[in-house]
Amino acid sequence: MILTSESYVKAFAGIFGVYGLQMGLLPGKMVTDHFEAPATPLLKFWIRGQAVSLLGLCYCVTEMPSEKAALVGTVCSFAIGVLYPWNAKFGYITPNLPVKYPMHYVPEVLMGVLTALGVASLSN
Repeated sequence: MILTSESYVKAFAGIFGVYGLQMGLLPGKMVTDHFEAPATPLLKFWIRGQAVSLLGLCYCVTEMPSEKAALVGTVCSFAIGVLYPWNAKFGYITPNLPVKYPMHYVPEVLMGVLTALGVASLSN
């Protein structure tokens, strides 16, 4: 199977579009699904605001040339994995977060898969 940059960008925009919608509409779920912690008003405020950036990114990558968009998606998938789910798991930047399993496996695996698929799409 050959993964094209166009199909990778569609997958990236679809997956992160769903994250962006969830962040905007149900910001508390981003906390309570993945952490043994309450979704405070301050956390909901930051998460809801981040939805705008994520949805804007999804729009932009669908308007860019697919090769450049695939590179942006690959880098973003890796960086998001490093800063969010893998950091929460391994605590190399923010130690001792109360991660909730099995749900937190989803972003841990998803960011790895999106990164690997992005690399594969760049080589085609």
